[in-house]
Amino acid sequence: MKEKYALLDTDFISKTHLIRKDEENKLIDRITEMPGYRFYCHEQIKTEFQRHNIAGSPEWLEKKISSGVVHCITDEEIVDELKVIYSDSAVAMYSNMLKNGCEAYRSGYFEEQFKRLQGVDYMKTTKEQFLKELSEDCDDIGPGNNLGELKSYVLLQTLSIKFGEQIYVFCSDDRNARNGIVSLGGARCISVLSSFMRLNVDANMTREEAQPYLDSYLEESRKNKQTTFRVHDTSKEMRYCRVPCEQVIDEMYAGKFDVLLNGNLRYKE
Repeated sequence: MKEKYALLDTDFISKTHLIRKDEENKLIDRITEMPGYRFYCHEQIKTEFQRHNIAGSPEWLEKKISSGVVHCITDEEIVDELKVIYSDSAVAMYSNMLKNGCEAYRSGYFEEQFKRLQGVDYMKTTKEQFLKELSEDCDDIGPGNNLGELKSYVLLQTLSIKFGEQIYVFCSDDRNARNGIVSLGGARCISVLSSFMRLNVDANMTREEAQPYLDSYLEESRKNKQTTFRVHDTSKEMRYCRVPCEQVIDEMYAGKFDVLLNGNLRYKE
């Protein structure tokens, strides 16, 4: 079986940690057990969980990292990987990838926030100097400013170059974030909803086996006052339509949807 490389983001882990059959069986566990996948996250994701302590998910992530189920990658490790490919241009390449990620997030964000990196002489700087400047820029930006997302964008580009394969990103329900990931190229997004289709195909999880998790998902959606899912119709314009959550799930298991690159569902023609 060809190995698939997959990134986990903060929002996806926290949501699927809450979707559970019981205390011992969470949806995120079923996902990380899927055969043929190698899961990664950036160290910044771990930092964000420790800071916010979202319903036990920091302990879950720490356990998965310790057991080798999830590979937690640091900025230094990314630079070392890039050095193998780009030699002395590794830190310049990291900076360029970060700029690409910032542009995918919001135009001009790199110029606004990463002031020190813009002053770096990439022909002369050492890895240690570069990482120090990067760290100080990140400290200035501070928590709650999408650093986990931006660092994940850098890791995504690195994995794509290293393996030359499509990278799967199990990610946020935020449409802009998912469109940003797709704009970087080489990635396929998997949302919480479309992860059930992935489990069905890659882990042979039947509707019956999935039902306790689906019930939990619908309950969490109701808590957030969500009664419909947005899916695309069959038109050329791919218009959005709001369909009751239960109906989307029934139709999903009836094979009525395709999954787009950004993780959205679209009705088959």
